[in-house]
Amino acid sequence: MKKVKRNHQQRKKYKGTGQRKTRSSGHPRPSFSPARRRAVKVLVGAVIVCIATAGFFSLRLLLRTDEKQQKTKQTSNQTEGQALLPVREPLRTEQEIAALKKEEMELAEKLMSDFLGNENSLMIMGNVWHRYGNAVEALKFYNRVLNINPKRPDVYNVMGEVSLAKGKFEEAIGYWRKALAINPQLPNVHSNIGHALMILGRRDEVFVEFEKEIQISPNSGLTYFLLGQAYLQEKEYEKAKENYEKTIKINPEHANAYYGLATVCARLGNSDKAKECSEKFKKLKADSRKNLKGRKLVYDDFVETQKLAALTFIEAAQMYRGIGKSGKAEELLKQAAGLDPENVACLLELASMYQKNSQPLKALQLHKKIIEIEPDNAIYHFRTGILSARLKQFNEAEKAFRKVITLAPQQSAGYRELACIYLDTGEKLLQARQLAEKAVALEAIAANYFALSLACNKNGDNANALSAIKRAIELEPGNPQYQRLYKLIQQRN
Repeated sequence: MKKVKRNHQQRKKYKGTGQRKTRSSGHPRPSFSPARRRAVKVLVGAVIVCIATAGFFSLRLLLRTDEKQQKTKQTSNQTEGQALLPVREPLRTEQEIAALKKEEMELAEKLMSDFLGNENSLMIMGNVWHRYGNAVEALKFYNRVLNINPKRPDVYNVMGEVSLAKGKFEEAIGYWRKALAINPQLPNVHSNIGHALMILGRRDEVFVEFEKEIQISPNSGLTYFLLGQAYLQEKEYEKAKENYEKTIKINPEHANAYYGLATVCARLGNSDKAKECSEKFKKLKADSRKNLKGRKLVYDDFVETQKLAALTFIEAAQMYRGIGKSGKAEELLKQAAGLDPENVACLLELASMYQKNSQPLKALQLHKKIIEIEPDNAIYHFRTGILSARLKQFNEAEKAFRKVITLAPQQSAGYRELACIYLDTGEKLLQARQLAEKAVALEAIAANYFALSLACNKNGDNANALSAIKRAIELEPGNPQYQRLYKLIQQRN
């Protein structure tokens, strides 16, 4: 999840109360609203849920009722072609930036026209204005969204960010509390409130907010860092030390956490540890300066502008896809991928479209690209295995499911699907049974009992095959696959 972690790392770096970092170039840095980042995460989560659910039904390959039809689909899938994504050169000049902004604004205006009065099109337009530094226009559109749907926490959240940027801390807190009243589990909002309270000097309330944030987002390195800063201000050095260490555990490259840890260790009398952390801080800072050597700060802004514009294209694609305009949606998603080639949410959305349009080869290609970006995410390997099996690429499917087992050994899906690969190919049947038994031991669900029944049946153990399929039917009595296998085993007995 290296790339996703950047969301926290790219946020404000704090020393003391931590003011926002400003740029020396004089140009306003585009504001990448965490609300929009979270919207993308929600999209990713939704796609992942669908992926996991789809895995259960991949077992249908083991009980084919129309072999001829399957072979026809297989031939079609193998010749469907590749998913060709555009390669867009990075922006290099102010003129190119202006052209992209114009293109993005025209897209937002097109959405306003095609989805007249739609709250999502209004939200997109508000976000575009917000990122371009026009808070007045942005707030006009956010308020129009709330007039249509006053129960949108994301709107109050971004309005809080607008107020914070304007130095209106109490107003920002008010908006964020409205967001939490609608969705108490909204991530990062308690952390935002805590930061505003630190600036206002309301320290007693700071700790409450940060502790609430940790309950919602236990892996938020930023929150632990800010909590460490707060305890340092209160001279509670042991607690500050504990939170800095948690920050570093989550993000070993967090330079300012080492600086804070060096400070508290020195005040606790641990000079050796303080020296070690200070040296680490200096090294990380030196590495950072080395990486930036020869690069202009404006280049980073250009890259960020491309990534932000990609979000607008993704959101527009979702809207067109929702009304059945899949061709338009695909075009916009490809443009987004060209702007931000490592945007996993974009690739997932595009892969989902291809899968629903019976283009599994294209979907598989995109999932392999996603794995290159996030190699340690088990769900992406799982989905790659499912698609590979569908395309009869059994060696690739086996590798994918073995990787799933390595990354998520306590989840049953990898064991179950690998068992199904062996059953489908007629190889390693004894190992298939062992894998199915492991899946049932981890999670006693119908799909796992179904796989175990198939494995027992293939190994000639009809008694246990019958027992397992009965259990599957008890758990899901309406599943026709289970009923067919039950009748088949009964006939053999």
